[in-house]
Amino acid sequence: MVESRVADREADEQDSQKEKMNLRRQDFVRLKSVGFQHGAIVVAIMTLWASANAWAQQTGMILAEGVSIAGGFFAGVALAFLFHEWGHFSGARLSGSISPVLGQRKSFFMFNFDLEKNSRGQFLAMSLGGPLANWGLVVVVLVTLPVINLATIMLLAATIGVAINVCIFELPVIQRVFHGAAPGQALPQRVAEQGRSGWLSKSAGLLVGAGVFLGLGVL
Repeated sequence: MVESRVADREADEQDSQKEKMNLRRQDFVRLKSVGFQHGAIVVAIMTLWASANAWAQQTGMILAEGVSIAGGFFAGVALAFLFHEWGHFSGARLSGSISPVLGQRKSFFMFNFDLEKNSRGQFLAMSLGGPLANWGLVVVVLVTLPVINLATIMLLAATIGVAINVCIFELPVIQRVFHGAAPGQALPQRVAEQGRSGWLSKSAGLLVGAGVFLGLGVL
């Protein structure tokens, strides 16, 4: 009887290990797929933006200038959201949290963070990763791109604007969880607060981005 129980326990452990390995393998395959897709998106975004920028510089046409500025805005916003999501994901994985890559994805959202099973510290690591990645993108733009024309200035302004909005929304959540609030309560509370907030709070990032664009490119 005892030997039978031991054998059953060993069989269960082996099955559990196999299941974990299958889940890890599935997660890795999904992560490679997401990385390829997002990498292709980044290359496409930068290629289109660079083409519009070159068109504007070579021709000096008003239409070309307008397209390049609009391209800078959309490129900056898209890159900011991509960096933000990968920042959250990096924070989650570095903290060792349960954060499987989604099989079916919407927009840029790529993984699921288990609020019930992960700790407060892991939630904070995941949360901080997003804003840090956004400001990291701002630094990358400043270091790698010469901010000498309107298209590049708009790209920079867009990344700064998104970073500001991210901090306005997420820093209160991070602060509350750091001081003991449950992540599952702090996050919905902040969503509700954001819905009730005025236009100034919702538009702060847009206003700051517009100020950066006007200050560097127009004035």
